[in-house]
Amino acid sequence: MANDPNSAPRIARLAALRYFSAVAEHGSFRAASESLGIAASAINRQITNLEIDLGAPLFDRQRGRMGLQLTEAGHILRARLRSAYNELRIANDEITAIKGLQRGHVIVGVNESLAGDIMPTAFNQFHEQHPGIDFDIKVDNTRALVGRLRQGEIDFAVGYNFPANVGLVFDEAIPLHLHVVVPIGHPLESRERITLADLARHKLIFPDNSLLIRQAFDHAVRQSRLQLNILVETNSFDLILRFVASGAGISIVTGHSGRKASEGRIAYIPIDEPQWGSNVLACCRMPNRSLSIAAQAFVDTIRTLLKSSVT
Repeated sequence: MANDPNSAPRIARLAALRYFSAVAEHGSFRAASESLGIAASAINRQITNLEIDLGAPLFDRQRGRMGLQLTEAGHILRARLRSAYNELRIANDEITAIKGLQRGHVIVGVNESLAGDIMPTAFNQFHEQHPGIDFDIKVDNTRALVGRLRQGEIDFAVGYNFPANVGLVFDEAIPLHLHVVVPIGHPLESRERITLADLARHKLIFPDNSLLIRQAFDHAVRQSRLQLNILVETNSFDLILRFVASGAGISIVTGHSGRKASEGRIAYIPIDEPQWGSNVLACCRMPNRSLSIAAQAFVDTIRTLLKSSVT
């Protein structure tokens, strides 16, 4: 029977799986031994038995400059274990939550431009009501956040322009338009709207090609055939705003990201280019991943802040 504990696969060796995860994380048997306080020989023996059960090696043990490397089977097992550990953590939080939101752990992924603005506000509001909940916040670009969701590394993600064709569940999705950011006193500051041709006349501090906002922007530039003077490229929105505030150039952002960090030093002006369409600020998760009560409560806090941030 499916629920018969005696029918569990031989792979379900709890010690072996824990040792495997430690070696995969630290990259060597010695480092895993020091972390766990278990002899390296014992760790190696458990993992060898696990490999026998699976009928496939989990690590390439050949010495070389690359060190200990996961095999294809090892990568598969590590990804599945991450998902399983996340589900066990959620189960623990849900059992604890029977007594209310007294304890719990939330892992959230967020774009950098939101990490310095919305996240501290959301955390402070939430922590005031639920001081027993702790957090792990992963800052990454949108493409990487999708990967973290799929690998079970985060409970949910908050960011810009998540692809609609990867099966995500959207708890909130708010259309946003692009803005130009200029330092206070810049000639463009008094403009109500800015066109692509206006940008071509100024030095630019721009997001690099790893960010979706830049990819959308480049598409519009190719259509216009304009030549732009891009002085600096970076994947850090915080650095972009600092450059703009210093007077080094102007840039583009989605919505008013980073407004608080640079309040009083930069101005935001809407871009008047209909072909660019709108970008979307969203909170999303995987459809097959249950959220703990703590994570769902934090999602509700985030949703409220996302709505207020664009009004």
